[in-house]
Amino acid sequence: MRNRFKQTPLLLLAFGLLFFCSCNSPRLFESAYPSPTSYQEFLAKTKKSSTLRAGDKITISIYGHDNLSIGSINTIYTTEESTGRWIVLDEEGEVNLPKIGRVSLKNYNLKEAAYFLEQKYRFHLQDPVINVRVLNHFITVLGEVNTPGKYRIDNEKVSITEILGEAGGMTKYAEFSEVQLIREHNGMPISVIVDFGRFESLAGQNAILQPDDIVYIPPNKKKKSEENLNKALPISGILSGVAILVSVFLK
Repeated sequence: MRNRFKQTPLLLLAFGLLFFCSCNSPRLFESAYPSPTSYQEFLAKTKKSSTLRAGDKITISIYGHDNLSIGSINTIYTTEESTGRWIVLDEEGEVNLPKIGRVSLKNYNLKEAAYFLEQKYRFHLQDPVINVRVLNHFITVLGEVNTPGKYRIDNEKVSITEILGEAGGMTKYAEFSEVQLIREHNGMPISVIVDFGRFESLAGQNAILQPDDIVYIPPNKKKKSEENLNKALPISGILSGVAILVSVFLK
């Protein structure tokens, strides 16, 4: 009986360590589409057209005509939002521009918008070269990357691997096989797991991202084990102290 009491603190310590080390990698949302087959279903179901919409902030650069440009890429007035050199599409998707007046850019992608404006400005300028950029389309990268945060989409086609590169790449604690892609669908966030743990999965699962997407890289077991060990050490110290006291009283 006395030996059983002596073993009790050690059993408590073992159960405590087992509890802390048994936690799985956390996810921001439970995946609604976990399998590779339904991954393609997820992309098809949540696909949105990458077109301009009401409320978008855009810059319009007309080469050689900075006086007509809004956020020219050719002068000190850059296309950065902080310069204030941008214009907003109103509720109808229209903007009011020098020389040509009010035009609707709603439902155009950036290439189509630039071509449309070039046709409009041909009545006033010779062979205009126009560049359109949008300033308020972002991707959020969270979790085990070197520089988490919000990243503006300058290119209409940005893949998961490209945005991870923008975020400085994954840390040594990243769980490559459980990268989580989260996006809004019908007003609700849904997610899918992307497996980058295998080289052959890169091509099939390296999706093109959409504005407001979230990419989350959970921690791997190594980090969880280190965190759990750090949590368990104070507890093991307390339990060891209890074990010493119990052994003293039971002598």
